[in-house]
Amino acid sequence: MKDLNLLYTFEAIWRDRSVTGAAESLGLTQAAVSASLKRLREEYEDKLFTPVGRKMEPTPLASDLAPMLLDVLSMVRKTQVERRGFEPATAKRMFTVRTRDIGEAVSFPPIMAALAQCAPGIRLRTVFRTIPETVSGLAAGQIDFALGFLPSLEAGIHRRLIHTQHYVCVMRAGHPLADKKMTLERFSESEHLLVEYSGSGHIQLERALIDAGARNRIKIRLPQYLAAPHFVVSSDLLWSAPAVLAETLAKHYPLVIKPLPLDLPSFEIFLYWHDRYHQDPANKWMRDFVVQQLAPT
Repeated sequence: MKDLNLLYTFEAIWRDRSVTGAAESLGLTQAAVSASLKRLREEYEDKLFTPVGRKMEPTPLASDLAPMLLDVLSMVRKTQVERRGFEPATAKRMFTVRTRDIGEAVSFPPIMAALAQCAPGIRLRTVFRTIPETVSGLAAGQIDFALGFLPSLEAGIHRRLIHTQHYVCVMRAGHPLADKKMTLERFSESEHLLVEYSGSGHIQLERALIDAGARNRIKIRLPQYLAAPHFVVSSDLLWSAPAVLAETLAKHYPLVIKPLPLDLPSFEIFLYWHDRYHQDPANKWMRDFVVQQLAPT
């Protein structure tokens, strides 16, 4: 491959699964990215990426090539950065972070505010993937970081502690239990809302609810956090939620927060990244920056 710019095109389409998304992240027109993809296809005599629904999925050859081409691009970036140094004040780059809506609501506003001051050219994108997709995405460079409580992530993944969290009991203002002590008996006799997602560490919460006798009192299960307050403020449901999220939402919704009467351990929120990018200067700067903004002072 004589034109190294084609590597950037391959990486962007591999990461974004979209010509339009690749063009946006590269700062190019869609026509320019399409032209580069055409040259790649001619180079390898293969379509490399084909439309599947709304995405451009890699062919078997592209999947075989990806580790090698991404490693080459990583080495190219490393030599460029070693020569020039990573300069956040002038950098133009998008970082992709795997997180849930809790991470977006709690963590991203302070990160974005701080980036605007010291690195205005850096952009962020959030994605939500299953655990296997997260691992492969981190390894392939489709995802730069994962943020959350993800104890099932595999070997080859580095991590740094952001903070330690615990659960609290959330209800609407005016709830019959709002002015009463939250005992285990009152808790287990109430109806509950549960946010669930397999593969995360929050499965411990469901087990604790079941052990408390509330298995048949879970009235609704949701896959995302930010829908929960809409149910809570219009019902007598109790919601066991991470304290940092409950405190954030209580600024915007009429909620009451009480200690959770369950014997649940605290849990740790980490920033994760793959070993392939452990020495990458841009990756290192960004993860140091995220920890600085989010870790308790």
